Amino acid sequence: MTRDLIVNFLCHVPRSGTLCLRRTGDVVEGARKGSGSGADRAWGWCMTSLEQLRGYILEEVLARLLYESGYRLLVSETQDPEALRRGAHGLLVRGRGTDHQADVLGELTLPVPFSLPLRVFVEAKYRAAKTGLGDVRNAHGVIHDVNEHHSTASAGTRAIPMRRYHYRYVLFSTSGFTKPAQQFALAQQISLVDLSSPGFAGLLGAADRVALGLYRLAEEAQVSPFPTGQVRTALRLAFDTWTDRESDDIDDVDANDAVSFQRRASRARWANQMNPAQREFQTLPLDRLESLAAELSGRLGENLVFAFPSAPFVLALRPFDLSALDTYVARNGSEVNVNILFVTRRQVTGDWMIVPADGSRFFQLQFSLPALLEDWLLHDERTAARRARGIKTKLLSSISLFRNGRLIRLQYERPPRG
Repeated sequence: MTRDLIVNFLCHVPRSGTLCLRRTGDVVEGARKGSGSGADRAWGWCMTSLEQLRGYILEEVLARLLYESGYRLLVSETQDPEALRRGAHGLLVRGRGTDHQADVLGELTLPVPFSLPLRVFVEAKYRAAKTGLGDVRNAHGVIHDVNEHHSTASAGTRAIPMRRYHYRYVLFSTSGFTKPAQQFALAQQISLVDLSSPGFAGLLGAADRVALGLYRLAEEAQVSPFPTGQVRTALRLAFDTWTDRESDDIDDVDANDAVSFQRRASRARWANQMNPAQREFQTLPLDRLESLAAELSGRLGENLVFAFPSAPFVLALRPFDLSALDTYVARNGSEVNVNILFVTRRQVTGDWMIVPADGSRFFQLQFSLPALLEDWLLHDERTAARRARGIKTKLLSSISLFRNGRLIRLQYERPPRG
């Protein structure tokens, strides 16, 4: 029996175990298989689905954007031994009831007055179907449990339980969210970011191409299960988002050249040594992995900025020219008065635009609101303008973002009636 026939047969046997996948052209098919038979060990290869892999790569792209938005990534248990520990598949965060996988976890580097330091979980769903209520409930369960975890501080002979951080959760989806998921998220302050707009096509396309390359590489090398820890570490090293002190020991090809392909690839070469996952006995060939990591890093331009309004959601801003915003801030200071323009459904669905309040249009930042708010806003066009004013004054009156280590506040200034 040929190898292809054996793999096809095994992939149609509905047994418990890990996910076994095969490709037919660009279609990925899957079924369950066990791991006990000699044929399984000799010929079968089991790994994550291409859909899941796309989500993993997208998470690392978003992690770099988070890093550029004033957060440092937590990548090693040595950064906070009380709250973090190394697990079989990567970093874990301690909760009150159990420990939770933290594929992407960021910590705000700027202090928040009269508040606990902020940490943010990031999760991405790259799939055809809308993200549903189950994923949002899972996010809420994680946040509730980790926020209930207390460290102890000594006061004489007494041990006092103390919370050290406030955790939040941001869930991204390339196909939007179901209405129940949005309703639950708004009630529980889980931030949802819809990436289905055409404005994100370039970002998603870059992640998709590299995910497909990694999938084919794992298929060719018959690496099983897929080494997500190794891949995530390689990407973070190439992106310069690996923040543990161990990265200081990397011998860069040219430390002064921060953008060259050669430097990015040379940093990714350290992925096996720094991989936080404990149980990855098979890894991808490093030469091909470092090349794919460097390629993705080079494709990412500054086409997305995270911003934080005084509301229970995160804004993903798409700048026409981000350097224009930097120039404007350099000339006028970090407190920027802005106008927020609303475009009706008849023209561009759900698009909003932030521009300087002085009418210059020196910079333009485009974004979308959560779909549930947009549906309410656009339900009746006769009242849309009044509702839009209410959203701008109540939810978008002050928007914070970080650029080059500097906090920028965009303050909504209602234009005078004329």
